Amino acid sequence: MLKPIRLAFAGPLVAALAACGGATPAGDDLPAGKAPAAGTATPVAGPAPAAPVARDWSQTVVATPEGGFRMGNPDAKLKLVEYASLTCGVCQRFHLEGADALKSGLVRRGQVSYEYRPFLLNAIDIAAVLVATCNGPEQFFTWADQFYRNHDAFVQPFTRLSDADVKSLNALPQDQQVRRLAELGGLDAFVRPRGMARARFDQCLGDAAALQRLLDQQKVAMEKMQVNATPTFFLNGRKLDGVTSWEALRPKLEAALS
Repeated sequence: MLKPIRLAFAGPLVAALAACGGATPAGDDLPAGKAPAAGTATPVAGPAPAAPVARDWSQTVVATPEGGFRMGNPDAKLKLVEYASLTCGVCQRFHLEGADALKSGLVRRGQVSYEYRPFLLNAIDIAAVLVATCNGPEQFFTWADQFYRNHDAFVQPFTRLSDADVKSLNALPQDQQVRRLAELGGLDAFVRPRGMARARFDQCLGDAAALQRLLDQQKVAMEKMQVNATPTFFLNGRKLDGVTSWEALRPKLEAALS
């Protein structure tokens, strides 16, 4: 069980995953770290293109002013935004079941743009997002994929923090807390074999400006966008209440493209 961790600058961002999934129906959760059975990712059909795709829009990724990372055609008919947490099991399920199908179909063809905006459910998310975002938009989705596909290896070390660990962590000056949390949870050991050297890890976790931007973006998501659970989807600016899975999202995309 994750122990509550209250960073000095993070306010209510404690290590509890209660907000993950919102009102997901009973039985719809995917156990952490478990991939869905092969063949469950059903591509969106959408209108058949009149000619072969001239450009693979899934290779176009940019950072957005809102703090997200958008993949695809900026002029796409449908603009999909997902607020998601890297520690959320329901977000992991969407990633494993639907993200590849979405990217290889509608996003690749330029019919849908897909923007991922990090949402912080807990203090662990702060450290993970700083790692995932510090090497630029071109690498963001690769890092997010690593966190989701290796969910247990990423999250479980944080569940083994002792009460003494948490007490010592919360006693540190705020500018040292995120990096120390990441060390206690073994995040450096997780990222090192995936291509991030310790010097770069320390640089990412010590970026005070990036941390402040992240916290400012969180405030906007909660207060302006009214996001209070993950995943939360918006389609062309409209919040899709009750949609937390690929099974629920896919028909809405199909209908909007018809």
